[in-house]
Amino acid sequence: MSDEEGALVEPTAVGFHALNLAQVDVGDDVLVVGGGIIGLVSAMFAKKSGASKVVVSEANIERGEKAVELGVADEWIDAKDEKVMNEYTNHFDKVIECCGNTPAVNSALKLVKPGGTVVLVGVSMVPLNFASIDAVMKELTLIGAIAYTKEEFAKCIDMIANKEIDVLKFVSKTISLEEVQSAYEELTSGKSESIKILVDPNK
Repeated sequence: MSDEEGALVEPTAVGFHALNLAQVDVGDDVLVVGGGIIGLVSAMFAKKSGASKVVVSEANIERGEKAVELGVADEWIDAKDEKVMNEYTNHFDKVIECCGNTPAVNSALKLVKPGGTVVLVGVSMVPLNFASIDAVMKELTLIGAIAYTKEEFAKCIDMIANKEIDVLKFVSKTISLEEVQSAYEELTSGKSESIKILVDPNK
């Protein structure tokens, strides 16, 4: 595999682990909360696993549209549009939450079906306020996800090397070390369509 593909093994393995924990079945409706690299990789694997419909919720319009453009989501919904989000209440069999903030977790609990599964991939360093009543009344399965297993990492290497999956489509651009600060500012602006920016020290 190329150096660029090698750089994508780690986030790919994180998304693969989340997908495995969610146990997506053929015909499932799946929601991925967050359209960053982990979210889009998770969406890609959900489609590969036979999900009937894969939806990405994202507050950044550019990233939401990118999820559909890249072919990893059937559609995207605006996480800031309360009316649209309400239309999907109790809709999804499985939800993979990749943001790690209070609104994201609450939307995951709200939009999953009774008896459904929510995998929490996003990490927060502070306590979150979430509607535990949704988890209780709907008897949800909540699963925390951290990184990946050795076997999942190796499997992702094989899938990338054998061209079973295309991870290079998530690379928005490659930058030099001098451009790192501006890249961070772009990625945290909430307005960029960039998914993964690689750094090439030799550039």
